[in-house]
Amino acid sequence: MSNKKEGGPELIVSRQILSIAQRFSTGPVMGRFLRELRDNKRIMANKCPKCGRHQLPPREVCALCSVEATEWEELGPEGAIRDYDIVYYSSPDPLTGETRETPYVLCWAQLDRTQGDAPLWHLLNAPDLSKVRRGLRVRVVFSEERDGTMGDIKYFEIIE
Repeated sequence: MSNKKEGGPELIVSRQILSIAQRFSTGPVMGRFLRELRDNKRIMANKCPKCGRHQLPPREVCALCSVEATEWEELGPEGAIRDYDIVYYSSPDPLTGETRETPYVLCWAQLDRTQGDAPLWHLLNAPDLSKVRRGLRVRVVFSEERDGTMGDIKYFEIIE
């Protein structure tokens, strides 16, 4: 089958990786979060000393109180789905240029021991989409080879 329509221009596809081989500093707070993922398979959040709210991903200053958040606590690795989206249209991944099989599920999981509003957004491995609902118990699945990025978390899996 040809991409050329009668009388029209021929369409050529050029597959390219859209990322540039560079590394950027995430700063000391996000750096600690990513090191804990990589080295210890732990999800760490920092906690505001004023309101007690966890921040995930962590930030240097509380988003609500504007106070420096220096306390750290481990959350999860289990939690409950707070919200989710089932994606039927897959756009290319900017890092690889590949597209995911559809449909897939993106979810916001409220990890155990979280104080306040700090859901973690990631993929949900859900072979049966009819089981996906708010409040569903899930756990984090870590990648075997970790490199200090959010990709160190492969996905959430449903706890039966």
